Amino acid sequence: MDILAQQFIFLAVDGGGYELVMLLAIMILTGMYMGRVAEKFRIPNVTGYMALGIVFGLLLIFLGREYLVDIFMTITMFCLGFIAFSIGLELDFGKLRRRRNEVIIVTLIQATAAFLFTALGLFLFRLDLHIALVLGAIAIATEPGPILHMTKRYKTRGELTDTLVPLHGVEDAFAIVVFGLVLAYAVGVDQGVGMSFSDIIFGPVFELLFSVLIGVVIGYVFSLFIYRLDYHDADKDLVVFVTTVVAILASISLANQGFYLGGIHVHLSPILLPMVVGITFANLSSRLAKHETEHMLDLFSPPVIIAFFTIVGAEMVFLIYLESGTVPGVMLLALAFVYIISRIIGKLFGTYIGGVIGKSTKNVQKYLGFCLLPQAQAAMALALYARAQLSNPLHGNLIVLITIIGTLVYELLGPFGLRHSFIRCDEVDEHGACIIKQRKI
Repeated sequence: MDILAQQFIFLAVDGGGYELVMLLAIMILTGMYMGRVAEKFRIPNVTGYMALGIVFGLLLIFLGREYLVDIFMTITMFCLGFIAFSIGLELDFGKLRRRRNEVIIVTLIQATAAFLFTALGLFLFRLDLHIALVLGAIAIATEPGPILHMTKRYKTRGELTDTLVPLHGVEDAFAIVVFGLVLAYAVGVDQGVGMSFSDIIFGPVFELLFSVLIGVVIGYVFSLFIYRLDYHDADKDLVVFVTTVVAILASISLANQGFYLGGIHVHLSPILLPMVVGITFANLSSRLAKHETEHMLDLFSPPVIIAFFTIVGAEMVFLIYLESGTVPGVMLLALAFVYIISRIIGKLFGTYIGGVIGKSTKNVQKYLGFCLLPQAQAAMALALYARAQLSNPLHGNLIVLITIIGTLVYELLGPFGLRHSFIRCDEVDEHGACIIKQRKI
């Protein structure tokens, strides 16, 4: 029986499950008010949620509740799948067709730049090459949560938003391939043995291929349920809501479990799979069905968003506390600083060059990079998976701690970059509170 199952049984028997439910209720309620207070000081409410989560994390460590970290990670993975599905709903191939080449070019160039700049910066700082490459691959990942939340909250419309929202599908696919390749190489170096070409290639290819295929199947079945719905039915909202939640839960469950193909365990992407479900549904359903689904998700999303960012803040504090004794502090902080700065440079430089080559507007060239700084659960999941595969505990712990410190900084400061970019591109007003440009109809 795995550790997480044991913890759930312990909570149920000991009555701690009710304590956990109460804790989540308090975190969501106080998170809502913390976000409102933050916005009064022109601080993005997402940053307020994160800051509150950090406070909760410190308090729970003081109370001896650090065992909640695995349960918190399960909750945040559900929230991440919900966010990825919501982003998929925004990707209409009909609207995306005219920007397809631009999005692909910008995404691949900025992702490559983030990978190379981060890996090179850490390698020049005398980190082993195979570990630097793994951290470079992790640097590609961008957290979609702040982007979805802020674009919906501020109702942003314009060239920057149209490029930013569809970027995640391509980026996640690229990150899967690069991470799979470099991790296979890193495992071989750590174990002192060579890796075959098939070992290096088939892992990420299978993950990418099956994430897309399973996502398409779930999205197609989901669209059939909604297609048969009678929109004069008094219970139509209930049917849409329940069907949507089931589709999201099924995709999240499959994505985080994977499956066995022969004797090989195939991993699936917790971002790409639910995102493909949303994309498939959005492009196979009628405009009315899509509108009804988005409406129901918008009603359900606030507590999910608040829970996600608040729990991520607490989760990162837990992981730093549990892992910090395994790596020398000065070396850790120095490497984390290099990781943070190198990734920022890579994202900004890559989006500018990609924007020039992809013939993006000046605003997209200059400000898209600031929107791609947030990083949290996806990067942490990759780091934890890398640690589980590497044979050297020091290398695995180093990857996890550097990633966690980086995500802590990115999640606190990233929303400022998003709001700054939207303001500079005239997609929200100077207070970042409402849209000032509406798309002409």
